[in-house]
Amino acid sequence: KKLVAVLFGLLMIGMTFSVGGASAEETLTVILVSDNSADSAIAQYLANLTGAVIVTTTWGTYDPNVTAEILGYAPDQVIIVGGPCAVVDEYITDLEEYNITVYRWWGANRYETNLAVMGNASKLLGIKFNSTVVVAGNDSLAIQTAFKLALKNRALILYVNHSTNVTTLIKRFKVNNTVVVRGRASEKVMENLAKGLEKCNCTVKEVRANVTREHVERILEQVRERLLKVEEIANMTNSTELMERVEELSQLIEEANQSLQSGDYTKAYQLALKLQVLSEFTLRDARLELINALKLSGRLSLELELKKLQLQLSILEEAGVDVSAVREILDKAGEALKAGNYSVARVLLRDARKALRELYVKNRGAIRVHVGVHFPPGQPGRGRRG
Repeated sequence: KKLVAVLFGLLMIGMTFSVGGASAEETLTVILVSDNSADSAIAQYLANLTGAVIVTTTWGTYDPNVTAEILGYAPDQVIIVGGPCAVVDEYITDLEEYNITVYRWWGANRYETNLAVMGNASKLLGIKFNSTVVVAGNDSLAIQTAFKLALKNRALILYVNHSTNVTTLIKRFKVNNTVVVRGRASEKVMENLAKGLEKCNCTVKEVRANVTREHVERILEQVRERLLKVEEIANMTNSTELMERVEELSQLIEEANQSLQSGDYTKAYQLALKLQVLSEFTLRDARLELINALKLSGRLSLELELKKLQLQLSILEEAGVDVSAVREILDKAGEALKAGNYSVARVLLRDARKALRELYVKNRGAIRVHVGVHFPPGQPGRGRRG
């Protein structure tokens, strides 16, 4: 029965996903993805092909603002690109409470996630690719170049590493015209790939992705935003270890900036890629720290629940829905929290969550009209964090 249900759900995606914006008024799809460069690129590409709305969350963290943003589009379905380490399961729990169908397209790593997304785009959505763009999955700059090439040529994007059998993949997707994107961070991977492509019955063209100051600066800014999330959790949990990690990574950011100033873009880019990886490890540890803190502190978990519901309530309020009754319950819950009456606060928050859910489901149409999500054919929606 479970298998039949899953297959039916996947079939419904293929039938209702607003391809090219053609059926955006019938079914509105949000794609939720982390700020991981590999996952983000294929999610953005899928949005461009289908007319879906992109919403981005910081890797490995839960942010109630993200849930509120998604609710603000009143979507019929949400597709998560990436695994639960990248896009945490709390988002699924939030969205399913509002009767929003959620699917997760992912694999054990970025390479398998890439294949899952491209495979579903082809099989479930009927998207036809004209060529293939092959790129190393750990080379952020090369991935951006591949993304632009794919948009231009409606190409299949394939992420590779040292162990990838690219010939097998090309045969699997039946797209023979191939563009290989080579970057400074992926020279060895691409050398191995070139040997494999010698056995491929396909046309191969090579494009080089050159390091630019702008791209390095964008990565460093992304890492700074991630560190702000870590600091936020460190302050909530009083974790000196997390703050020390933030300081260490901040020093690496400064080192990368110095390389940029001296004109050594290659070194700066190498440091930026290192920072991307290290910041994800730090975010993972910060999440575990927060989970442990929530188990020990009833007050902290109730405060976060109150904040989440207040943000979700604001979506209805912005759409012109009368939220006074729910607002009154949340105000009382806040007062109970301040007074230390946690059991009372917990009951009030439960009541507010139920009332809010009913109000949202009843007024989804008003929210959809308020946000004005109507896309011309071929033009994807853009989330405020996309």
